[in-house]
Formats: sequence, structure tokens, C-alpha cells
Amino acid sequence: MFNIFKTKKVKQKSNPKTVLCIPGNWNDRSGIVKSIAESNINEFIFAGMVMLNMKTNKGFELQIEEYDKNVKESFRIAGSVNRVEEEFLEEIGNHKFVVYLICETGNLKDAKEIAEAAKAILKAGGIGVKVETTGKAFTKEHWSELITDFEEGNLYEMFVLDSISDGNGTIYTCGMHNLGYKDAIVSGEEFQYAVELLSIFGYYQIMDKPEIKTGQTFGTSIDSPIFQITEEENQPYKGDELFENNFGMWRLKRK
Repeated sequence: MFNIFKTKKVKQKSNPKTVLCIPGNWNDRSGIVKSIAESNINEFIFAGMVMLNMKTNKGFELQIEEYDKNVKESFRIAGSVNRVEEEFLEEIGNHKFVVYLICETGNLKDAKEIAEAAKAILKAGGIGVKVETTGKAFTKEHWSELITDFEEGNLYEMFVLDSISDGNGTIYTCGMHNLGYKDAIVSGEEFQYAVELLSIFGYYQIMDKPEIKTGQTFGTSIDSPIFQITEEENQPYKGDELFENNFGMWRLKRK
């Protein structure tokens, strides 16, 4: 069934999979194969169901589907954080084919590699990227810029959504499983402060790579409130085949 964030159902296994949705205006399937090869000489090729990075020998599953009327609206909702413009959405709505790029990830290295593979498809005629395993969309230019001017923290911006609200004072992240980390949740904090807290906590995990344990504390600065870190057993998206984080979830609670 169609979901406002997702257009593709791909079952998760024990290792997390990252799924990227890339619409384009290719005339046919053979045109996709040809465009990938011609736009990425000596870098990527596509044969059968696999797109191969020729430099690293890393393979990615590619699923190709024809026009999907739901894709435009899913990009509209998922693109709200990045404030995608209507002109971009109109282009998405006029796509002819949709490419789904799929790969087991769960660490920073693999996340960067699938991000680079997505850039190769954009070079070959893709219009934009939606991270199905997060619910976040990007224009071609934005995604390409994050890879071209790459630093490790960019992966957080690409693969993590940190402003999801349950409408009752609880804010949480989604997508950290793409990078190999637990998501985080906080309740009872003002919305903007909660988002800032979760964002800093997420970047902290990626950039500093600390060994976090239950009972430890975290603060955004020396003078900021202190939060105790505990395991959250009830993820808001528990059971969702694309969003559930099999690494778990941290809860931050003000001391």
C-alpha cells in the first residue's frame, strides 16, 4: 500500500537495507542501462539487476519500474524539510521511470557508497533522490553537492530525519539505521530545542563515535541541561519494514 513517505516496499533482513528512489525521464529500460554507462565511464555499469562500482567492485541492486502517479506526492511530503520547490515537484511528476537503488548498509562506509551510486544515476538522467528508509527527499543539485563536497557529517543530513513529532510532545529521529547507529527520542521539550538536541546528539555519534551506554549523560554544551541516556524499547515505527531501527533507539530524559 502507498504511504505518503514511501513508494516502495522492500523487506528488511537482519542487516539494514537502504533504499533510494530516483525518478527519471528515460525512454525505456535499455536507455537507463546506456545512460548509466555513458555518464559514468570506468566508474559504474548496470547489468542484469546489479549496478556495479567498477573501482570498488561494490554491487547495488537496481529495480526499475514505470511511471508511478504517487511519486510526486511522496516527494512533496518527504521534501518538506529541504523545502523543495514546486518546479522540482512538477518535474518529478512528469517522470517516465523510477529506479530503486538498494543495498545493505548499517555503517558509514556503505552509506557513502550508496550515496555515490545515487549520484551516478542522477548524472545519467535522474531527477532527484528520496531516501525510502528515512522519508527525506533531495533535488539532484542538493544531493550531488553533499557528495561532491563530502564530509562525514553530510551523511547525517542525507540519511536522517530529526524532527518527527507524535503531536503530543515527543520528538524523534528516523534513519540512523542507514548509518549503523541507534535513533533517538525525547519528550516534554519545546519543539525547536528538541530538534536541536537530537541533531547534536546524532552528529555526536557520527563524528565522535563514542561508546554510549545506558545511564550515561549528554548535554549540548557546558551550560545546557543534562539528559540521561536510556534504551527505548518502544520505537514509534516498530514493525515498519523500512523505518524500524534494528540497532535500537536511545531515549534522552532531562535530569
